[in-house]
Amino acid sequence: NILTPCTSRFALRARQVDASADASSGSFGADEFSIQRGSAVYLVGADIKQNRYKTLESFWPVEDSLAELERLCETAGLEVRGQVFQSMQHPSPSTFIGSGKLQEISDEVKSLRVSAVVFDEELTPAQGRNVQAGLGGAVKVVDRTMLILQIFAQRARTREAKLQVQAVRMRYMLPRLQTFMTTGAGMEVGGGSSGGGQFLKGAGETQLESDRRLFRKQITKLEAQMSEVQMQRQTYRSKRRERDNLPIIAIVGYTNAGKSSLLNKLCGSDEVYADDLLFATLDPTVRRLRLPGGKEVLLSDTVGFIQKLPTKLVPAFRATLEELEDADVVLHVVDSSSPLSQQQVMSVQNLIVELNATRAPQILVLNKADVVISATSNLPDAASYSSLHKQIVPKYTVFTSATRGNGLERLIAMIERSLLELSVKIECMLPYSAGDMLAEIHKVGTVEVEAYSSSGTRVIAYVPPSLNSRLQQYRIATTPKSRAG
Repeated sequence: NILTPCTSRFALRARQVDASADASSGSFGADEFSIQRGSAVYLVGADIKQNRYKTLESFWPVEDSLAELERLCETAGLEVRGQVFQSMQHPSPSTFIGSGKLQEISDEVKSLRVSAVVFDEELTPAQGRNVQAGLGGAVKVVDRTMLILQIFAQRARTREAKLQVQAVRMRYMLPRLQTFMTTGAGMEVGGGSSGGGQFLKGAGETQLESDRRLFRKQITKLEAQMSEVQMQRQTYRSKRRERDNLPIIAIVGYTNAGKSSLLNKLCGSDEVYADDLLFATLDPTVRRLRLPGGKEVLLSDTVGFIQKLPTKLVPAFRATLEELEDADVVLHVVDSSSPLSQQQVMSVQNLIVELNATRAPQILVLNKADVVISATSNLPDAASYSSLHKQIVPKYTVFTSATRGNGLERLIAMIERSLLELSVKIECMLPYSAGDMLAEIHKVGTVEVEAYSSSGTRVIAYVPPSLNSRLQQYRIATTPKSRAG
């Protein structure tokens, strides 16, 4: 990818924020370090030969992984001026890369006048310190995790998302304070004057210990705020379920696979932001959709997943996790035109397993199929995708083009079919006084028979299990409990 040339000089700035400011907007009682947008960076990758670092099914060639890292930098507003990788049997415990390669990078950094080096792997605190020292201490050393956290912080829009990202970011920075914090950092937070920090120290407490104490205190405050927001959202979601009782269709997939574009096309609007960037959207978006049979569903567009996502970042996906837990059907959207589409599928499926969200049936949506047809004159090989993961086998596979609208009718038909297979068949007699129940059957169920008599309305329909339990008092016959096929 060609990035806009950088014209501004690099600056690493510690933003002092008023302690009374809202934590969701970035204040956390200490310096927050980030790479300034427009900064010039140099990328470093590793081709690790050791078998335990990769599997044949999900292995990413180092060149492709670095290309994705460059796109992450583009999303963060950074200019990439060069990149390099080293083949190794296993990473160095002290500097991750070898000393010779570190010297080579140091020379390149000076020659290219870059201000930060971005590693395509997660570095330990000691590795980060040692690499920075090996580069002369004048450039910032950032790993993949820190870069993703910075993008999350830029993209978060809701208060809950900002709180979640802030807390995860602080937990990540806590063991690295001696790398990023400078003398006095975090000490101006308690008061408005430059000398206020001295009164925050305990007896015999070092600056680093004080910084860590302040960080832990602020993390505790953030977690308390998150618990409050999560309880409010849970209450809202429960009321939404109780009020609407609509099936939830969760849209998941690798970042930039076309999830938001698909949601917009299905709902006939452009309300959801969609762009050719990684993590273009972060907060889940819910839209209502009426299916051809009359049933209404809720479509939930979730944050995109990505490879090499450390477990410690999973809490930043809390809202997405809860949408997956509630989902009746999962649409797994895949950019089938990508040469790494199968690796992307594996990354998403592995994260779904890690999130313990495998309950709902999955429809595999091979998006951008029009691009594949233009390049190969053939559709993507559906069988090669559906058999990739041992624990998750998609129930259906559909080819689509979200931008052109191709394949959406079949996708909607597969959604209806999947919901029907989850439904319960019931035959009941509803008194005319229970008109609200009849309306709800039409809203969330599939009606096969509707006949009127003097005693009420006889209905044979397929309804969600939750509605079936409320209709038991009106049941008049024993019918099969589920729809086959």
